[in-house]
Amino acid sequence: MRIEGKIGVMGAGAIGGSIAAYLARDGYEITVIDQWADHIDAIRSDGLKLTDVKDSFSVNVEALHLSDMGARDMRFDTVFLSVKSYDTKWAATFIERFLKPTGAVYPAQNGMNDEAVAEVVGFNRTVGCVPTISAAIYDPGHVIRTDPMQGLGFHVGELNGSITPRAQAVADALRVIGPADATSNIWGARWSKLIANATGNAPSGLIGPNPENMTADQKELLSVLQVAITAETLRVGTSLGFVFEPLFGPLGGVPQEEFIQATTAAQYQDLKAKVDAVPSDGALGLTDEQVKRLGAPGRASLLQDVIKGRRTEANYLNGYIVEKGQIAGVATPVNGAVTDVMNRVDNGDLKPSPDNVDLLRASLPG
Repeated sequence: MRIEGKIGVMGAGAIGGSIAAYLARDGYEITVIDQWADHIDAIRSDGLKLTDVKDSFSVNVEALHLSDMGARDMRFDTVFLSVKSYDTKWAATFIERFLKPTGAVYPAQNGMNDEAVAEVVGFNRTVGCVPTISAAIYDPGHVIRTDPMQGLGFHVGELNGSITPRAQAVADALRVIGPADATSNIWGARWSKLIANATGNAPSGLIGPNPENMTADQKELLSVLQVAITAETLRVGTSLGFVFEPLFGPLGGVPQEEFIQATTAAQYQDLKAKVDAVPSDGALGLTDEQVKRLGAPGRASLLQDVIKGRRTEANYLNGYIVEKGQIAGVATPVNGAVTDVMNRVDNGDLKPSPDNVDLLRASLPG
């Protein structure tokens, strides 16, 4: 199935730009809208360029500044919303005017923003879209895809758990980017992706761009912290009634119930050993040759924001887990500590450094 009608991408950064580029190459007419003026100007001048491990190509798409939209009377059937979590509400409000009554917004974002979008455009016009690809953008007009393209893609699904033709059509279309499915458990897919973000994004941001400077002790501590973040998140989500999809990478090699039951330092250490023992098939990593070809290493999106001096999404990732934990009555001390330390980095009170990992040690059980 193919997507019918007019397609817009609100937020043409790393994920939105990837969606736009691959779909345009597949023959779809795409309109991208973004607040980064230089990015839009570069796309207008030279096309939207994408580099991945296999290819580098440019496509022509209609590229619009936010200010251009005032004079437009277009109506989209499908909108991929790919802005930062903290921009979700205003971006959804902005694009709602240009959404057909029968159209739908697909929040292709980090964070748990489906309900926020639905509150603006309506639950009947919001369809979950969980991206699991990795991408980066450092120069205007140029998106870099930083994963090997096998095993990572998208989950698409209605918020009520049904699989509809529109969800299936979008999932089918997104397969030009990577594996994609229409799922009846979009919330489970969201929570599983949240664990990937909570264990990878904020820790990467507070460590900074030189993780190779971590000591052996800091690496060991980080691994235990990631196990604890996973355990806390699984306890919160399952307490709220969600059924998690399989977890990403080595974490997925250990039964979820073992994480849920782990609460002591000894249990976290035992789980860390089990995670370390999970064989890696290399499907999520890049070779040195691929990194050289791309011109940039794979970096977590939050680390990219730290490098650019931008506000991060820590409060919408680990902070979200803390908020939901309070509702569920589940303690989340490690996620709370990660959020606090990352906010100190955001505020300029701390510089990104491997030493920040040591500040999290006290959040673990004694």
